[in-house]
This record gives sequence, C-alpha cells and structure tokens, in this order.
Amino acid sequence: MKLFKNIQNRARRRNVRGFTLVEMVITVGVFLFIFVGVMVAVQIFGLRIYTLAATKLVATAGGRQALNQIRDQIRQGKMVYVGNCSSPINSSFALIGTTNSQQGNALIIYPTTNTTSYSIYYLDTSTTTNRLIQFNVSNSVTTYTKMLAKYVTNQIVFDMEDWQTHIVTNEQSLDNRLLVRVTMQFSQWEYPLAFVGGVGLNAYDYYQLRTRVFRRAWN
Repeated sequence: MKLFKNIQNRARRRNVRGFTLVEMVITVGVFLFIFVGVMVAVQIFGLRIYTLAATKLVATAGGRQALNQIRDQIRQGKMVYVGNCSSPINSSFALIGTTNSQQGNALIIYPTTNTTSYSIYYLDTSTTTNRLIQFNVSNSVTTYTKMLAKYVTNQIVFDMEDWQTHIVTNEQSLDNRLLVRVTMQFSQWEYPLAFVGGVGLNAYDYYQLRTRVFRRAWN
C-alpha cells in the first residue's frame, strides 16, 4: 500500500508545471507597463484638479480682497453716493437723480465733510478687461490710482437699498441711511493653459461676489 501511494504522488508532481523565465519577464513587463500608465494618468488628473482649484481660489481671493476694501471704506465714510463715472475725475462723476433707481457703475466716498478728499470706485470699460478702479484724491491732489479687479462682466456694480433690500429712488432724502450693495461678476480662465477658440471655447468660468454694507457714521 505504501508503494502504491508513492507512485501516485510522483505522478501528481510530474503534472505540476511552473512559469518559464520568458513568461515571467513578459508578465512583469506587462504589469510594469500598466502600473506606469495608471500612475501617469493619476498624476495628470491630480494636476488638472490642482490647477482648477488654484484658479478658483485665486479668483475668489482677489474678488474678496476688493470687496473687503470697499466695505471697510464705506463703513468709515461720512458721505456715500452711487453714480456713473467714465474717468477718474470728480467732475465726471454723475449722481443718480432722486427720481431714478440708485444704481450705477461708480461709488464716491467722502471720509469727512471735506469734499476735496474722496475715493471713487468705478468700472473702467475703456479696455477689453473691464477693470474696477480705485481713484483717491486728498485735498484736490491725486494720491494714487489702483486696479482692484478685472474682467468684470456686469455694468451695474453699485446700488442703494433700503432695509428691505429694495433698490430706492430717494437716496438723498433719506440722509444716506441706506445699504450699499456691491456686486461683482467676472470671468476667468478655468485652465490657464487652455486654448482660445476651438477646444478652449468653454475654458472660461464665471464668478459672482456680492456684499451689502451699511455706513456707520450718520452725522
């Protein structure tokens, strides 16, 4: 009986075969090729996600910085008026009539009752980038001009609202005791390296930032 069992075990061992060296090399090569391809695809996908996230963060951070600056200056201002402006000159700032909706592309802020010192925020549409410009004047002397944002798509950036967030038409009669709403809609490339035209037609992404500010100094 033992002799018969040994013969069966030897027959079974003869039927077991292993991989040859050539088969092992081919298998390892195919595995490495697939592994490298997957790693490259994951890396490219990660770079695309990083670029998309970085673009959105940069766009929103720049817009929020501009809104924060306007908000702080409105709160500290003595007089605030909405109007329209085409150039950084006080004479070009036109107030909205008392019977018209208080909406415009410009905002003038007087930090004191001295009307020779002021700041104008206005939308410059003389270029293709539609820039939001800050223009500062101190005692009738221009101190600086600064670009806060570009690629702004909305024409009406500032408006006056009442406590119910309704756009008003009697801003002067209410002694400036109103909310100032600032709205910024702007576009930016979703992928900075995208092509313009053809494939890159949908490469732009659009953002909107909005804030409401109440002037603190009434008197």
